[in-house]
Parts: sequence; structure tokens; C-alpha cells
Amino acid sequence: MKYLYKVLLLLVCFSWISLNSQNQDSNLDSNDNKSKAAEDILPEISKDSTQAEISAHVEAMIDWMTKEHYKSKYVQILIYADKGIYLAKKSGNSKYLGDTRGLVGNTMLRVKDTAAAKKIFLNALEEAHVNNDSVAILQSTGNLANTYYYTSGYKYKTIEKYQECIKIAEKLKDTMRLFIMHHNLSRLYNESKQPELSKNEILQTGKYLKLIGDKPHHRASHLHNKGRLHLLLKQPDEAIRYFKQTIAICKSTDFINALIEGYQGYKEALEMKKDYKGIYEINKKLAIYEKDKLKDEAKNITDAVSAKLNVERYKDQIKAKELEKELLTQRAERKDLLFTSAVLFGFFLTIILFLIYSAYKKRQKLINDLQVKNKQYLIAKEESEQLANSKSRFFATVSHELRTPLYGVIGLSSILMENVELKKHEKDLKSLKFSANYLLALINDLLQMNKIDNKSFTKEEEIFNLRDLVDTIVFSFEYIRMQHKNRIEILVDDDVPKYLKGNSVMLSQILMNLIGNACKFTENGNIEIIIKLKSLNDENAHIEVVVKDNGPGIEKSKLEGIFDEFTQINSSNKIYQGTGLGLPIVKKLLNQAGSTITLESTLGAGSTFKFDLKLTVASKQEEDVSSSIKDTSQLANKHILVVEDNRINQIVTKKILKISDVDCDIAENGEEAVAMAKANTYDIILMDINMPVKSGIEASKEIRTFNDDIPIIALTAVEIEEQKYQIFESGMNDIIVKPYDIDLFKQTILENLFKDKRKKLKKLG
Repeated sequence: MKYLYKVLLLLVCFSWISLNSQNQDSNLDSNDNKSKAAEDILPEISKDSTQAEISAHVEAMIDWMTKEHYKSKYVQILIYADKGIYLAKKSGNSKYLGDTRGLVGNTMLRVKDTAAAKKIFLNALEEAHVNNDSVAILQSTGNLANTYYYTSGYKYKTIEKYQECIKIAEKLKDTMRLFIMHHNLSRLYNESKQPELSKNEILQTGKYLKLIGDKPHHRASHLHNKGRLHLLLKQPDEAIRYFKQTIAICKSTDFINALIEGYQGYKEALEMKKDYKGIYEINKKLAIYEKDKLKDEAKNITDAVSAKLNVERYKDQIKAKELEKELLTQRAERKDLLFTSAVLFGFFLTIILFLIYSAYKKRQKLINDLQVKNKQYLIAKEESEQLANSKSRFFATVSHELRTPLYGVIGLSSILMENVELKKHEKDLKSLKFSANYLLALINDLLQMNKIDNKSFTKEEEIFNLRDLVDTIVFSFEYIRMQHKNRIEILVDDDVPKYLKGNSVMLSQILMNLIGNACKFTENGNIEIIIKLKSLNDENAHIEVVVKDNGPGIEKSKLEGIFDEFTQINSSNKIYQGTGLGLPIVKKLLNQAGSTITLESTLGAGSTFKFDLKLTVASKQEEDVSSSIKDTSQLANKHILVVEDNRINQIVTKKILKISDVDCDIAENGEEAVAMAKANTYDIILMDINMPVKSGIEASKEIRTFNDDIPIIALTAVEIEEQKYQIFESGMNDIIVKPYDIDLFKQTILENLFKDKRKKLKKLG
């Protein structure tokens, strides 16, 4: 029945068109009736009207056309277009003529008649240049820019024309044009994802909005641009605030296109917030408005085509009245033309109705599918979050249970290696420490990959000596270097600043993995670490880091997958197969730093890894502080309280500090720590987190009630991302993760003796 109804409707349309084509006089009446919609609103004029009356009519006409345009009602504008342009010329006011041409041309753009619009604007611009009329040049250039905006592939041409308009408008002090040009540029920059440029244009738009009267259609467009900017800046709550204001204005003013754009922006902000319930509600509203828009667009297109035909026929009728002698001949010819046009129009209308119906059905199906997928997505999201939480808890448990005994193994082996009496066991101790370090590296790789994937990797910056950092890392591979009989050469440009500021932890992990790989796979060879200075100014240093070896190299077929997780390259020494996580970690860390890594390798000739980094140049004051922190002799005679329940860890920590002539007291739980902190004066407290009787968190809070100055450093084997907030909220100053590097351990203590880091670290936590 639905399809039969549509066929009958189309037949009625054809009949109506055919009937109209047979009756020229009734066509004239129809045109007159349609024109009256404008003429009834505008001031009356006649052939005898004065110049002032014509100007008043044109001024009212421009205001009327503007409102019709923003309401997407284009038919009346097109019908009245020729008469409006004629009257604007007759008024003698170039601004009126420019405004009228602009409205007619932009209306043609809206009904997809780009060629006709461009022709109007180019003719107007040529005429303006001949008359040397700056106002007309400004109007025509701006309108031409709008044409380029709606034409694919003319983005830069559009920007160029809008900027050209701004220069002219500033000279003329045309605030209305300045508002429009800055608004259009802001919209264009939002669409091309350039938030900083858009932000500047929005500031200008806001300034001119007040000067031009803050009209609803101007304000709605301005607020929409602000909402789009906050979407680009990943600020969904701010974006929603502006889109709500846009929607409120558009609902009260019938600006249907702007209303739909407001809801679409609102929806994107909710998607950013993952507010699926809100998205569902917005989709329901959008479905209604977009359905109406589809109908209105179809009606506008068909009405626009009809209007163009009516205008042409109206001209023909006027001409026929002036040439009454040829009326009969012209009428016969016109009947044939009108009948053909009516048939073509009917065919065109049929296609449009079919396309609209097909689009509507597809959209309904898409909405239904989207609702089902939304439900499925919510279920999958909940399951994914549960799995992620389980994974995080597992890694935290593994971290604590493995790192705690490793702390004792690594610490005691380091201490025993320094004992002169045990020199004959030095080789065995080195093997023991190497095996423990290898196991720790394996755990750290897994935890590091988990942190990067969860986007919880710390980005804290600090001052460091690049040469010392590389030397320390290379020295840590001394044992494996000697085993494989390799030679390591470090080449750092003399122009590279001594002290730099950046994420030294991230850089260390990158270099550890790259140099570690070179050491593992190269035997009886050379390894080069080259650091070149690419550019330098007072604030920043751009460096290139190269890690090169002449080892076995990598087959071309395996180069593409070398940075994939758990990918391993075969080597002659199976002991150093590893986890296959080192290079993926390097790639992900460099991606976070805004850099990339490249690899060149030839089988049998070696491999070369390269990457760039931009680091901040440290000031002289920062260099002095950094140098003083590295002087561990300042630990001598310091009085430190070590709070630790594990006996082995107590022994290791105490022996490490004793080497630097530190006086240590031991507290076995948090309650003892509070009592000893009250009874004694300490320079610093090293506080374990997980202890019986009273935890380190609870003890730190209690100590802060009577001593707010003493530095407290957390000792933990748990991943600090899990506890960071609690640690810094309790009043602790810093964190050391067990098992720790001895030099880093001492430097962290010195750093906290020099300055209070609580405010900065609490913010990070």
C-alpha cells in the first residue's frame, strides 16, 4: 500500500506539472502569489518611488533575505533575486548591491549551484576593481572565498581569500565583515584540526560579536566554533557547555542546520567522555532533526529548481507582453518547451524522492544497528575493564613478591663483591649478581610494557649529565662485554651541553635496551654509542643518538617485525634470548616522546639504531644543584632511620649506607618508627610501605603531626603507580623502588636533603 500511495502521489505531481505547462496565464498568477510572500513583508514601491523609498525597500529586503537564508528557506530569495539585484543597483548604494549579490550567491551555494554563485561573485569583483570600490571589493572577495570553501580541493585558496578580506576590512573598519571572516577562518581551522589557529580567530570573533549587536544567528555560530575548539583540545565538558548554548539559541530561532551541528558536536563530546547513555539520547534527537532536514533539503532543492524555472518563465512572460505581435508564435514554442521541462522536472523529482526514501531506510537501519552495537560495546567494555583490573592486580602482586627477595640477592651480592676477603669468589659473585639482574630486567620489561599500554608511565623531568648517564649505562654491561670480548666506544659531540633537562629514566631505559641488545648479540666485535648535536639554542638541544654494532645483523625478512612484542632474533648464544620486549618498549617510549626509531641492518655486517630527541638545556643554577646531589661524600655522618620489617633488607640497606659513613637506626614496623622519630633527631627517614603492626603510610601520617620538616622516602617493591597518590598524600617526599641501583639510591637521599619535593610530587601523584 505504501508503494501504491507513492506512485499515485507521483502521478498527481506529473498531472499538476502538465496542467501548469498548458496554462501560461495561471503560471503568471502562481508566480505573483509566490512573490507576494516577499512583497507583503517589504515596503511598497512603484515606478514613481523616490530614491529614499527604494533605499528603504532594499535595506528591508537585505534584512529579510538574511533571515530567510539562516532559516534555510532559499526559494523566495531565488524568486526575488533578479528584482532584488536590479533595485539594489537602482538605489545607487554599492554596499546594498554587494550585500544583495552576496546573499543571492550564497543561497545558490546552499542549493549546490556553485557555478552560478561563482559567476555572480567574479562579475561583482571585476566591477568593484573597475570602480576602485574598496567596500565592494571586500564583499566580493569574501563571497568568492565562500565559493572556494564549498568547492573540494580549495582549502588554502579559501584561507588566502579570507585573510585578504580581513586586511581590507581592518582598513575600512567594517566590524561586520571582520566578524564574518574571523568566524569563517575559525570554522575552517576547526575542520582541519588546527586548534591554536582557531583559538586566535575565536578571540577576534568574540571581540567583534559585541560590536555588531550580538544577534542570535551570529552568537550561535560563534558558540559552535568555541565548542568545536574545545573538542580539539580534548576538553569535552567545556565543549558541551558551548554546544548546549548553541542548541538553545537555534531551537528558539529555527536555525535547523546550526541546531543539527550543535547536536552533532554534543554527541562527539559525549563520545570523548564515553557517556553512552547520553549518546543514545542525542542519537534519538538527531534522528528526528536529520529526518526533517532530509525532507527540507529535498524540498529546498526541488523548490529551488522550480523557482529557477518560474523566474525564467516570468522573464519570458514580461518579454511576451512587450512583443505582443509575436505572442502566438512564442506561446506555441513555449508550450513545447514547458512540457519537456515539466517531464524532465518530474523525472528529476522522482529520482530525488527515490534517493531520499532509500537514504531514510538506510539511516533507520543504521540507527537500529548502532543501538544493538552500543549495547554490545558496553558489555564488552565492562568485561575489558574487569580483565584490565585483574591484569593490574596480577602485575602488582608479581612485582612485590619477586622484587623483595631480589633486593636481598642483588644487594648482598653487591656488598660481598666489595669485600677484599672474598676476592677468590668474585667470579661466582658476579655471576650471581648478573643472574639476579637478568631476572629483574625480565620482570621490569613486563611491568614496563604494562605501564606504557595503560598510559601510566611517568613523564617527570630532571637535570642529568648526558655523558655520565651513558658511561653509567655502559659500565652496567661490563660483565657481559668481557664475556663476549667486545669493545665499546662512546663518542659524544663536544658541543652537546653537559647538563640537560628531560626524562632521564625514559632515556636510560631506551639506551639500556639498545646497548643491551648490541652486547648480547655481538661477540669479538665493536659497539659504538654516538651522540650528535643537530641543533642548539639557549633553551633546547636537538640530539641524534646512534647505537651501532658489527654483530651478526638481522635478515631483511625479519626487519619489519623486529619492533613487535615477543619477537626474538636468533643468536649463537641462546643464553641471551630475552623476552622479546626490549625493542617494543623502545619504540613505545620514543612514540610518547614524539620521536621515532630507525633500523639499518645487513646480515653478517651488523645493525645501526638511530633516534632523535629534543631536550631542554639546564640553567647554571640547575647545573650547580645537580652537581651537588651527585657528591655522595655529603652523606657522611648523617643520621638516618631505616624502617623495614624484612631482616635481609635491613642488613642490605644498613651495609650500603655504612659504606658512605652513615649512622643508621633500624625500626621493624611503623609503630616503632613513630616512637623513634619522636625520641631522636634524624636527617632523613627511609620508610617501607607494607609492614605489620602499622604500615608506612599510617606511620608517615602520624610523624607529620609532630614533624613536618624531616624528609621521608618510601621504600617499596610494589609498582608505584598503584600507590603514588596514597604515598604523597601521607606526607612522604619521594619514592625508591626495590631493588634499587645503589648510586641512584644515594642520590635520591641527597636530593631530598637539599630540597622539599612534596608539592611537585604530590601533584604528579
